[in-house]
Amino acid sequence: MSEAEQANAPSNTKEPKIIKRYTNRKLYDTVESRYVTLDEIAAMIKEGTEVRIVDNRTKEDLTSVTLAQIIFEEEKKKNQMPLSVLREIIRHPGESISGFIQKEVSPRVASIREEAEQRLDKLLRREDGSPQEAPSEEAPAAAAAPAPQSAEGNAANLNPAELLKASQRAFEDFQRRIDERVKQVVENLTGNLPALGRDMQALSQRLEELEKKLDAVEKGDKKDPSAS
Repeated sequence: MSEAEQANAPSNTKEPKIIKRYTNRKLYDTVESRYVTLDEIAAMIKEGTEVRIVDNRTKEDLTSVTLAQIIFEEEKKKNQMPLSVLREIIRHPGESISGFIQKEVSPRVASIREEAEQRLDKLLRREDGSPQEAPSEEAPAAAAAPAPQSAEGNAANLNPAELLKASQRAFEDFQRRIDERVKQVVENLTGNLPALGRDMQALSQRLEELEKKLDAVEKGDKKDPSAS
């Protein structure tokens, strides 16, 4: 079907809308005779319009490449992956993103989480005044163990977006545990404040009594002529 026939075709036609891509990367809608953006093409697809993007010079079908670019731009607005992760993905082109996350990212996240828990435990133990002992390997191991097993058990059924969401939920859970531990330490520290306040009040009363006795002694010395 020619461009003119496509433009005059009925609205219920299943022929895709042809969009040409020029060497300057501009996209031209041959039906509406105007330039369009990736966002506008995405809106067309969401409305149910079939589109086909072709190279204006070589007539090569660029639909898949363009749609992948649209998906990438949409995901970039939602979540920004670290540059180090993106570089590693590019260095392993034959590996799926899901496989890369399971193989490279998950173990690193578990290791970082375990190290952070150990450091936090040391810090809070020091602030709490408890004796500093060698960090127990059983507790961090028990806390970190479910994550790798869960990732291995469910990774096959998760896409990259779900894996990232799972990692975010794990981080939020870790942050919540930190907040609870800090709150517990603060409560332990502030629990002794009433007793400390009573001790300070008793000490203040004793100081007042001593001052009164000193004043009485000074007044007695002034009244006694033999003292001069």
